[in-house]
Amino acid sequence: MVCESMGARGIARVLGISRQTASNRIMLLGKDIKAPEHTVDRVSLEVDELWTYVGRKDNEYWIAYGIDRNTRSVVDFIVGKRTKVTLKKLIDRLMTLNPKVIRTDKLTLYKQLIPEKLHRCGANCINRIERKNLTIRTHVKRLSRRTICFSRSLEMLESCLRIYFWGNSLGINTRKAG
Repeated sequence: MVCESMGARGIARVLGISRQTASNRIMLLGKDIKAPEHTVDRVSLEVDELWTYVGRKDNEYWIAYGIDRNTRSVVDFIVGKRTKVTLKKLIDRLMTLNPKVIRTDKLTLYKQLIPEKLHRCGANCINRIERKNLTIRTHVKRLSRRTICFSRSLEMLESCLRIYFWGNSLGINTRKAG
């Protein structure tokens, strides 16, 4: 239900359980889900970031993530402030996958973090991940720009993202029916 644009209160109401039970279950599921192991080198990755907030709008956070350009699956993500330190953690983890090219937008921090021979930047380079941003905002209500649903804690936000990105590894159906 997290992937169907429902918040914890909505999930609790539909299932007839307390809001705290729904929140605890989301957190528990999120902790059990780990990033999938990647044994094959990724040929091409796209990296972008999404804005959100935790608690209140002046407490901004950014979700930076990378997708495999061919399969459009999320390879890794990180939630944090929009700083060089946060992006460096993500880029370092992506570099362990031995990509042939990493495509980004024109954010200047990427030029400092990604080796020049691997880096491609520009609006045309990240079409797939920009489409994924729109899909994520549609499916995960707490990331919608104008909504009353938001994350009260960073752990809840990360749990919801893990369920959305990699829930299939536990047999959780994250695809919309129909």
